[in-house]
Amino acid sequence: MGNPQHVARMRFVYGSDDDELRAMLSESLAPRSQDFLLDLAMPLLTHESRLLDIGCRDARHLIPLVTRSRCTGVGIDPVDRNVDRARAAVAAAALDQRIEIRHGVLEQIEESDSSIDVIWCRDVLESIPDLRAGLSEVARVLRPGGAAVIYTVFATPRLEPREAAALSQPLGAVQQNLERQWVEEAFEQAGFRVERLEEIGTEFREYDEERTRPVSDGLLRLARLRRRREEVIRRFGKEKYDLSEASLQWLAYLLLGKLEPVAYVLRLP
Repeated sequence: MGNPQHVARMRFVYGSDDDELRAMLSESLAPRSQDFLLDLAMPLLTHESRLLDIGCRDARHLIPLVTRSRCTGVGIDPVDRNVDRARAAVAAAALDQRIEIRHGVLEQIEESDSSIDVIWCRDVLESIPDLRAGLSEVARVLRPGGAAVIYTVFATPRLEPREAAALSQPLGAVQQNLERQWVEEAFEQAGFRVERLEEIGTEFREYDEERTRPVSDGLLRLARLRRRREEVIRRFGKEKYDLSEASLQWLAYLLLGKLEPVAYVLRLP
């Protein structure tokens, strides 16, 4: 019968009836959707609040926050395309009188001291070269007692060092900012206390995957990208290839638990 230990292992691997386990893993765990972050921010806002969205992209979060709370908002982003799209979305929502969109970065916010009530900052901290200086700027523009809703992503032990390096450079991420201890120490140094912490884990990705399967679609695109590597590099350049590969892997790593999203509500004294 050959090696008894190996045979026993093969019987365990291939001879078990795993129907019950498969059925268990087919059940949804009722993951939270990304709208949970909006719900996290809403109790902090009133119609008198001034909200600042740092890295607003196309105002996809700023618009519902302003609409639901009836506050006024400012969105800043360093990317021309994002600023143009955000302004168009604000105009389409008829919110020009309540939302201002302009160019800006976290490290240098063109707002007066203590002029903002609530800050929304999603998927930005990962790419800030001087995180401590940036968070000090956030604290400067917040009024005493003001709050910041921060969503960021950390590396977990499942993320191999080579994987982290392959992600960081193409995406403009700072590897140190993927370390949870470093980021939380930066919060404290800037004068913030953590009022609320929410471990998101894989939930947002599970929620979307159960409905529209974006990670599955991304993995299919990643396979095609790699099969056509030489053609893509020839047509679009190596830098664009590396960016596409890293972007597609990032989404998958969130679902695999190699990257761990965490949401914070920070408060100034």
